[in-house]
Amino acid sequence: MHDVDYYTSGKAATDTKKGLLWLKFIKYPFIGSAIAKKLLAGAREFEPEVLDITEASKLIQQSKRCAVGERVCRIIHKNSEITESVFLDELAEGMVNAGKARYVPVEDAIDILKKYSNNHPLILSHISKKPIEICCSSIENCIYWNMQRSNLRVFRKKREK
Repeated sequence: MHDVDYYTSGKAATDTKKGLLWLKFIKYPFIGSAIAKKLLAGAREFEPEVLDITEASKLIQQSKRCAVGERVCRIIHKNSEITESVFLDELAEGMVNAGKARYVPVEDAIDILKKYSNNHPLILSHISKKPIEICCSSIENCIYWNMQRSNLRVFRKKREK
């Protein structure tokens, strides 16, 4: 099970980069299915789900603190469009302490998501069943979207409203 240190240490970016590399091999017989299972298990630990701005706003308003910083896949794909992630509660604190994010008021965090959400689907990730990151994803670069395109269904079903 991952924790805040997984993000703050840079391991999340390293593992995402490795995952994108391994994803290229899932089409090969025998080895491909083993790789696919491993990738799915790793991704599903974060229980990723696509949110709309209303759902994301509620989560931000319910959080104790929030911070904004560079999305994980942007670290890997330096030439991709700049968008930001919103980090919640313990991850917000950890990312700020690591110098990878800045605290922002709730309204600013929501405005940042609104700014990007028309062209960049919002993805919620969890650690220990708690919502911790809302990413303005890059469909071309995101490990989750790349897995979906490879027929690896990683996104959690929509939550009940």
